[in-house]
Amino acid sequence: MKAGSRADALLFADETPSQPDQRELLTVAGIWFTALMLRLLNLLEISRSDPFFYQPSVDPLFYHGWAVEISRGDWLGQGVFLQGPLYPYLLSLLYSVAGPGLFLPRVLNCVVGSLTCVLVWRIAREAFGRRTALVAGAMTAVYGMFVFYEGSLLIVNILLPINLLVVWCGMRAMDAPSRGRWLVLGMLIGVAALARPNMLLYGPVALVLLLALLRKSEGLGRSAVLAGCLLAGIGLTVFPATLRNYVVAGDAVLISASAGMNFYNGNNPDANGTHNVPRLFDRSMADHPSEQNAIYRAYAEEKLGRTLRPSEVSSFWLGRGIDYVRANPVEWLRLTGRKLLYFINAHEIWNNRSYTVTKQFSWVLRLPLIGFGLVGPLAVLGLVVTLGRWRRLTPLYALAGVYLATCLIFFVLSRYRIPAVPVLIMFAAAACVWLYDAARTRRAALGVGLAGLAMAALACNLNLRSEDLSVAYYNLGNRYKSMDRHEDAIGQYRESLRINGQYISARNNFAISLESSGAHREEAIEAWRVLGEMGRQRGLDRYVERAERHLRALQAPPATRD
Repeated sequence: MKAGSRADALLFADETPSQPDQRELLTVAGIWFTALMLRLLNLLEISRSDPFFYQPSVDPLFYHGWAVEISRGDWLGQGVFLQGPLYPYLLSLLYSVAGPGLFLPRVLNCVVGSLTCVLVWRIAREAFGRRTALVAGAMTAVYGMFVFYEGSLLIVNILLPINLLVVWCGMRAMDAPSRGRWLVLGMLIGVAALARPNMLLYGPVALVLLLALLRKSEGLGRSAVLAGCLLAGIGLTVFPATLRNYVVAGDAVLISASAGMNFYNGNNPDANGTHNVPRLFDRSMADHPSEQNAIYRAYAEEKLGRTLRPSEVSSFWLGRGIDYVRANPVEWLRLTGRKLLYFINAHEIWNNRSYTVTKQFSWVLRLPLIGFGLVGPLAVLGLVVTLGRWRRLTPLYALAGVYLATCLIFFVLSRYRIPAVPVLIMFAAAACVWLYDAARTRRAALGVGLAGLAMAALACNLNLRSEDLSVAYYNLGNRYKSMDRHEDAIGQYRESLRINGQYISARNNFAISLESSGAHREEAIEAWRVLGEMGRQRGLDRYVERAERHLRALQAPPATRD
């Protein structure tokens, strides 16, 4: 018997019954309830203390504002979609009924997140078996980043269950191919793409799987019909967005026109494998999606000397990125390798909110919830020990592969990787069951499995990049400053400057809050003097002028000149 077959036989030795019994259903109900309570308790915590809860920024602010406009009657909007439209349109339906509040959408996030645990259990049960399914559901319930993201207005909160439905329907369509099942699969892929357009990649992957795995059993002609049903399903759901883009903006963009800009962001001389605004632009002007689109468009139009359609702007930046790849193939390969390492690494790369910094607002997030540092290595082992069922598991491979490919093509962020995590959790749970069975039966393969797990754990937990939280604390300080909570702002700016004492923007706002508080005059004077000197050394006259103006207002001598 081959190694894969032996592992497969051991893993699925429980011969899972087709229908769960009462005990299993009660266990699933307990997992669901635990997940829901964790999420609701975290929601209550951050609603009381997190200043970003009722004053969101960056992407959550963008989606909230877009949904408010739709709920007020602007159903078509202006220009080509900048992001996948599904989430803001769903939010707008809620706002139309309950008003544009920021609490209720997060409650629904928590409900959907707890139901995602049930979806993971259901899919894992069909793919792996009862025991693996229960472990996977439990791991999903206590995965820290899921709890964290469900406290924000982000696409991932609806994308996870939609993607899991894609996987589930994919398994059903492979098991018992029919026109209806492949049509529904296509429609679900289209819906997922309306949330995040990269899910369109799942369509070609599903076609390849269909032709490769079903051609012999179904015949070429029937396989072609099923492929047509899949494509028709995708077209039915995506076409309304394409038609809307053409009617509103005169540009037949499938869903959104940001792919070229994102490709350049991830493939240029300044790219580092994560979201990093190129030096062509001032980073402070390129965080908000609308602002980023505007400056990228302005640059492209200036270079080409004419007004451009959104698709032309995207093509311009795609071309610039491809030019970089062609001119620097070795450097690009290194960059792609770095993205791969980031994708499998335990470190959660953020660009909106930091999980580490947000922990101060919720005791739930400070619990020992599991993270990628545990799931990643176990998933690697699970992928190996379940190879004997690779045909059955191809829809799972496809989903994880789509998000890996997306990060390699563009760049790695925690919220871009996390849609693959439910699938990886299923493989991690399969590894747990395999290790338990191997230990119980004292199989010789246990030693090899543990050695492989140790190597995977080492690889996944390498310290590839230090988490620079100076920006996270700076952003938090800015939020407190905008609320006139200057004492709180001072504490966050202090932490930011402790990490990066040369962060001139943090130094500037630190001085402002010290002065505005009215209780730190001497420290404010010193902060303005330091800022003036930093500005002088860097040739930034605006900081020098500002420091001297505030020092005069505080009746203090100006910063010392060399």
